[in-house]
Amino acid sequence: MDVVVNGAATGVNTDPDTTAAELLRDRLGLTGTKLVCGTGVCGACTVLVDGTPTASCVLPGTAVEDRSITTVEGLNGTHPVQRAFAAHDALQCGYCTPGFVVEAAAFVDRWRAEHGDTAPERDVIADAMAGHVCRCGAYPGIYAAIAAACAGGHDDEAANTAWPRTEAMEKVTGRARYTTDVRSMTAWRR
Repeated sequence: MDVVVNGAATGVNTDPDTTAAELLRDRLGLTGTKLVCGTGVCGACTVLVDGTPTASCVLPGTAVEDRSITTVEGLNGTHPVQRAFAAHDALQCGYCTPGFVVEAAAFVDRWRAEHGDTAPERDVIADAMAGHVCRCGAYPGIYAAIAAACAGGHDDEAANTAWPRTEAMEKVTGRARYTTDVRSMTAWRR
């Protein structure tokens, strides 16, 4: 089947039992999409499907045929939300961070298109992120980062490079590797 992933047309074989998360992680090696709950409630596997945030763990892989998917890797570390998350220490272990970042990027883009460079109220941000769980409890930083990105505080790619955590950009771009991400390259080529 054909799918556009992070702007590139990709042909991939899948079966009806494979989820979009498994397709991205196991077949395409895009491990920024984290598979945690498997029931669509934690948000760690969130990707954009035709621009809409979607829990990829409950989406059949066959449902993405001829559609466009953007993963955290597809944001290329250039979205203001990624810089905002790094600057506001909006992460701890970072496992849930890619899903938060993808959802937050879509929210910030919509918010700014409708409201310009104004920060939303905290409850508006909380509602937008309601489908995400951070087990470490990094919510104050997450809400501050999203508010700052909405207000245009992280638009300059050259600024804000002294992050509180040295590994912050690895985590907000999906490049950080965890035990569940380590696999032999032959498994990824199936």
